[in-house]
Amino acid sequence: MAYAFRLDDVRMAYIRISRSDLAPENPAPENSAAGRTFALRLDGVEHALTGAVLQHDTLSINDELCQVERILQRAGNRQVSLVIRSAATGKGADRGAALHEELTLFHHSFFLPLVDYVKAMPTGGAYRKPGLLACFTHACGDNGMLRFWEAHHARLVGHRNLYVIDHGSQESPRSVLHPDTNVVPLPRGETDHANMARFCGHFQRFLLSQYGFVLHTDADELLVHEDGEAALLAKLSDGGLSGIVQPGQAFDILHDLRSGSAEAPLEPGEFISAQRSLMLPAQGIYKKPVLASVPASWLEGFHLVYEEMSVRQEPGLWLLHLQAADFGLLLDKNRRWNALRQSEADFARCPQNGRPGDPEALRHWFAETLANGRLTPIPERLRGKF
Repeated sequence: MAYAFRLDDVRMAYIRISRSDLAPENPAPENSAAGRTFALRLDGVEHALTGAVLQHDTLSINDELCQVERILQRAGNRQVSLVIRSAATGKGADRGAALHEELTLFHHSFFLPLVDYVKAMPTGGAYRKPGLLACFTHACGDNGMLRFWEAHHARLVGHRNLYVIDHGSQESPRSVLHPDTNVVPLPRGETDHANMARFCGHFQRFLLSQYGFVLHTDADELLVHEDGEAALLAKLSDGGLSGIVQPGQAFDILHDLRSGSAEAPLEPGEFISAQRSLMLPAQGIYKKPVLASVPASWLEGFHLVYEEMSVRQEPGLWLLHLQAADFGLLLDKNRRWNALRQSEADFARCPQNGRPGDPEALRHWFAETLANGRLTPIPERLRGKF
């Protein structure tokens, strides 16, 4: 039986197998002729393990995204086995021949810490949380867009229940936000999306100590319930939603720049739905798990959580992405992101310096986007709700 475990570096996972004759003499890339591919099999489905290298009898897995834990969540008490295959050969071959399969036992280090002593501390009874819903975001130098984020979510929860993590802005968001909106300043190092996901995960848990639900979106994202704010709050109050919730709909709101129908720049203080007319279905990953009554551990970009088995979709919720809702704000954002200094690991995963940063290039991007055949009018049921 194979034995899986972690050591001090939580980014790495290891699986020791019962054979030492399967590793190539010179470890090769997975897709080369001499390479190996590795997967964990559950219920007949093989889940690929990326970033894995077999040496002697031990498979080392660069597992920053906790691939193994995510498979174990699905497994419950069912058996999981390790499958080793030769690299695929020949055009169109999707996987190579099976070389070895072995049932796998998992050490409890995959689930550490076994006890969270902050949660385990005696309280003398259940604590009644005073707040129903808090909304928070994180931003750096995005004051123009933050005004729209604040105005929208303040209609939902009031300014005192809004929290903005100011991640190193040169001009504090405090200069443009309502005095009752909470601004939490953080120093900024190199841009690192994994670090952002971690500090937002900690902050979400902090807010959950006093609120029944916590909403996190990017500064250019709005959560909208198609029946209005009161309907969403009622659903939260009466137990109609729980766990981790992702919206059933996700759309990009677009600034129409086409001749004859060109829209003006967005005006703060006005409903965006009164200033824009078009939207475009966003990619599936933009149905983000944004609302939760339990701790959520986001992956980079906040598109997924490790606790994927706790995620449910709510059809009446819409996540509206405002990145392309205003030409000037997007041009400014692209220039800032192009100039950011990323950590080495972050740049390797998601380089951010290729955004259209001059007006002509961005106009070309808008022209292509506005020619998309899936473009659709903002539905009437959302008018006046954002």
